[in-house]
Amino acid sequence: MSYQRNPSERNSFSIVIVALFLIVFGFSSFAGFEEAQKLFLRLSPDGSFVPQTVLILKTSLLSFGLVGICLILFLLWRRNFLKDALTKLENIEEANFLFLFLGLAFVLRILWSTLIPTQLYADWKWYDDVAYHMSQVWRYEENGLPTAYWPIGYPLFLAIVYRTFGHHYFVVEFINVLLSLCICAFTYLVAKRLTSPVSARLTLVVLALFPSQIFFTNVLASEIIFTVLLLLVVYLLLKQEVRPAICLPVTVGVLLGLLILIRAVALFLPLLVVFFYLRSKRRSGLILRDAVLTILVAFLTLFPWMLRNKKTLGVFTVATSGGINLYIGNSPISSGSWVWQKENPFKDLSAPNEVGNDRLGYKLATKFIMDDPLGFVRRGIKKEIYLFVSDFAALAKELDLAAQSKRVDKFVIFSIIGQVYYLMILISSAGGLFLFLKGRWERKPGFYLLWGILIYWMGIHFIFFGIDRFHFPLVPILSIFASLFLVSQIKPSLEPCN
Repeated sequence: MSYQRNPSERNSFSIVIVALFLIVFGFSSFAGFEEAQKLFLRLSPDGSFVPQTVLILKTSLLSFGLVGICLILFLLWRRNFLKDALTKLENIEEANFLFLFLGLAFVLRILWSTLIPTQLYADWKWYDDVAYHMSQVWRYEENGLPTAYWPIGYPLFLAIVYRTFGHHYFVVEFINVLLSLCICAFTYLVAKRLTSPVSARLTLVVLALFPSQIFFTNVLASEIIFTVLLLLVVYLLLKQEVRPAICLPVTVGVLLGLLILIRAVALFLPLLVVFFYLRSKRRSGLILRDAVLTILVAFLTLFPWMLRNKKTLGVFTVATSGGINLYIGNSPISSGSWVWQKENPFKDLSAPNEVGNDRLGYKLATKFIMDDPLGFVRRGIKKEIYLFVSDFAALAKELDLAAQSKRVDKFVIFSIIGQVYYLMILISSAGGLFLFLKGRWERKPGFYLLWGILIYWMGIHFIFFGIDRFHFPLVPILSIFASLFLVSQIKPSLEPCN
């Protein structure tokens, strides 16, 4: 009789194969960087890399090798050290556990936001400039003219903070710290409803220590507040499954409207919520009521902003950057990531021209896609790689300075630590998603909601373009599946029952 490996052995074998590949690929590419760079230059539209990209590529390759070593250590430690740690995590009183790890999350974030200078870089500087102006005149303008290039949500949030507390970055950073704690807390509540108690606790631990979640607290970006609202929507939808009160779809509708006002990429999320309603085990009358209320309230939340755009810009829209973004991802200059060249078909991107540029971007990008549909698919694959391959976004300015000075400073070290941590969670979440598809755990409707968000997010960036900071809202979901996988490999008896 031939020997059949049990599931644990098969998983271990797969982990060893992945680890060895990462070690060989990462360290050999890092050691022979000049040759490796030639391969990666194929991702560049003009056949060259700026110094920052070269530095990120080097640190990424080194990180791949280090992740391979970490995977081997995981296999060696999972049945003793890690198993004992998971048992201790299970046995802590819940109040003590929350105090300990939410407290740890707070300390790490407040230290980072206090000791590291505020990030004002690219889009984040634009947010700050426009929000400060808005706090003075209460008009959403660029260069004195109305704009809708990005939705008003996050600049309005900053403007309210500046108007209330003054133009002080430490106030925004402190609010970011509190919102980041909300990400930890809401993710824990979601995981607790869908997984086992110890998996939920491990999810909170993963997020409390997650480097990029810490790094983003001193960045003036919309990612943190967007992720909080997204998780609140998920939590309320799970709660609505059990207690279908009429106020819940109304609240979800408001939150969806706010999400769209912060990031236009959320425009079609209400349809995903309707799909979740259809998957729920409730009467068709309740499903119809909740779906109509959610869509209606979300639209009413957006209506004043869209009406303002109609009156000031002549278009009834959420944002006027969609065409430009579509062109960035689907044009002769496209690499799959964000790339811009001085020679382009658009007028100056400032407020007077944004509506015309938006329409031109949609027209040119649509034609480019239709002329080469296979190229669209190839670019889409590259966009997904750019979306998930790295986790450097919050340190972009510091890495740029380090690359220009050709020095290895503390931020390069931080970026390597963050990248190794991120890749470990990303690989673990892939394992969790795979085991879920194989039917390892009960397929609750809430899991389909998480899957839906992942697929929706990846689909949007398959069409437009991908950069590493865009995966920030997915980190809590990835952490949930990563924790499920880790528990299944360390102590299967603590997995959620099927």
